[in-house]
Amino acid sequence: MEARRLSFSFLLDYLHRLIETIEDPRQPSNGTRYSIRDLLLGAFSVFYMQCPSFLEHQRQMQSRQGHNNAQRLFGLADIPTNNQIKTVLDGIAAQQLFPIFIWVYQALAAQGWLKSYEVLNGQLLVGLDGTEYFSSEKIHCPQCSHRTHKTGRVSYHHNAILPVIAAPEQEHVITLPPEFIHPQDGADKQDSETAAAKRWIERHHSLFPKGSLTLLGDDLYSRQPMCQDCLDHELNFIFVCLPSSHPTLYEWLEYLEANDEVYALQERFWNGRYYEIRQYRYVNRIPLRDSQPALAVNWCEVTVIRESDSKQLYHNAFVTSHNIDENSVVNIVTAARARWKSENENHNVLKTQGYHLEHNFGHGQKHLAMTLLTLNLLAFLFHTVLHLVDTAYQRIRAKRGTRKGFFQDIQTLTKYLLFDSWQHLIDFMLDDSTPVIKGNTS
Repeated sequence: MEARRLSFSFLLDYLHRLIETIEDPRQPSNGTRYSIRDLLLGAFSVFYMQCPSFLEHQRQMQSRQGHNNAQRLFGLADIPTNNQIKTVLDGIAAQQLFPIFIWVYQALAAQGWLKSYEVLNGQLLVGLDGTEYFSSEKIHCPQCSHRTHKTGRVSYHHNAILPVIAAPEQEHVITLPPEFIHPQDGADKQDSETAAAKRWIERHHSLFPKGSLTLLGDDLYSRQPMCQDCLDHELNFIFVCLPSSHPTLYEWLEYLEANDEVYALQERFWNGRYYEIRQYRYVNRIPLRDSQPALAVNWCEVTVIRESDSKQLYHNAFVTSHNIDENSVVNIVTAARARWKSENENHNVLKTQGYHLEHNFGHGQKHLAMTLLTLNLLAFLFHTVLHLVDTAYQRIRAKRGTRKGFFQDIQTLTKYLLFDSWQHLIDFMLDDSTPVIKGNTS
């Protein structure tokens, strides 16, 4: 397939078709001036343009010109107000939007765009990492988790796992369907990140060919129930493993070390500024816990030291289902360290680079907070895909330089000028010719 199959118009068309399958939560007697399509596309457009005032700007353009960019770029028939969007979207479960994340992943895989993400002999790496996207002591809903502090005050929050496909040499991460951490029906205790991760595995493991996916996670994930759950679903894993949480494993390591059964490897590496000494230790089939049955896992450790002054720059240890030897230990550790892309290229971008992940766009009483987060993630995914496959998009992003500058430009242009489509907007931004101003300018 050609790259144009993943153009913005093609992605948007799939979103339109998905929206057609979503049932209207409103009763027939309620006012239905705005369709579900306009309400969902309206919310999506705000996130995609990174402009809270985008719909208001388009209402003003409609009154001036009889047309608007919400209509031309996103396909809205009418422009709803923010309150109307929030009221209706509170009744639409975020899970109804998940199929588009799956479709985009499948399209990228089918067209070969994920080949450059493969490591460890054809493995894709998926980082599982939870993050908080709402917190308040006053606003809350039945979907909130809560925390009682030492002072007795109670705070409410929303958390979610935001899985992404990552690779050590790839700048971009590819967003997969989220998994929300929220009260579960019939559960006596609060939901947890590991419970949510298990739900995500159960729902989505079949998307990937058996044995081709490696999950990455912090020390929270390297407990036997989670590791066993991965193996039961034919998934591999590389999880951080700390001495404080795995005393039995590290007691075994001390014993094996004393008997010269822990293997070691060292390499000298030029990082572009100075030489590093990277020291690796590893061992296979070591018990993960004291109680039986204990899962046998493979363990490795890396310590990075600056050669010039022997300063330690990095240290971490991991357990994995991958067999470790002198030929694979460097690649396994490199893959494990890609977990930080979940934080740096996903959470931090969403929180600090215009998507305002932690901003309260609307809370509601049912689904609103989760549905708005999902639309925000979808906007981020669309931009990521275009950055991967669309040469015109790549050119304008390179030409404009910063992410902030790019979005400032499209916000300003669409506030005052009418475009026929997203492609028309990008072509206009790439056109270096001097615009012709018609009429009397005296």
